[in-house]
Amino acid sequence: MATIQIYGVPPSPFTRATRLAAREKGVEYELVPTRPGETAPINPLGKIPMMKHGDFTLYESPAIARYIDRTFDGPPLWPTDAKGSSLCDQWLSVVCDSMVQTALAGVIGPRFGIIPGTEEGIQVALKRSARVVGIFDKHLADHRFLAGEQVTAADLFLVPIFFYFPEIPELKVLAEASPNCGRWARDMGARPSVKATDPQFRGLNR
Repeated sequence: MATIQIYGVPPSPFTRATRLAAREKGVEYELVPTRPGETAPINPLGKIPMMKHGDFTLYESPAIARYIDRTFDGPPLWPTDAKGSSLCDQWLSVVCDSMVQTALAGVIGPRFGIIPGTEEGIQVALKRSARVVGIFDKHLADHRFLAGEQVTAADLFLVPIFFYFPEIPELKVLAEASPNCGRWARDMGARPSVKATDPQFRGLNR
């Protein structure tokens, strides 16, 4: 029997991030197919994912991941020391802000036809994406994972976005020109949690 229920759809990057958190912690979960807008009775923003644990409900994916980490046994998703935890939060914020605004909302969404966009806007977003990916690539030259030598929540939130790069020709070129990100992606791709949550997705509305 599932311990928690996660409401969302497999292609959703933030739904996948919470599923990755559960998998890494060894928490049994049920994925309840739910599209944006269908969570409105509980989440006034109508967004996915949402989580239920008994009679407790929670939305916003970083909050869900942190709840899973604090509630259940298993490898910590946030380092236990102040500096390590803060670095994890820093890179998690960079993913959820800069990477989302540039690559996800600016390129991936429009290219897949799920977010409105113009070709001019996509080209601007690609240039911004290159700068953001460059920051990740430079950092990963000296670190195995984003917050150090162990996988943390920051890595789990980057996976669902970066692993869509091969689907977009321009982003694929960008990824191939970022060797440290590529090494990180290979390490992450070998993890059972990443394999188990692969949406086997080759484009929305195409």
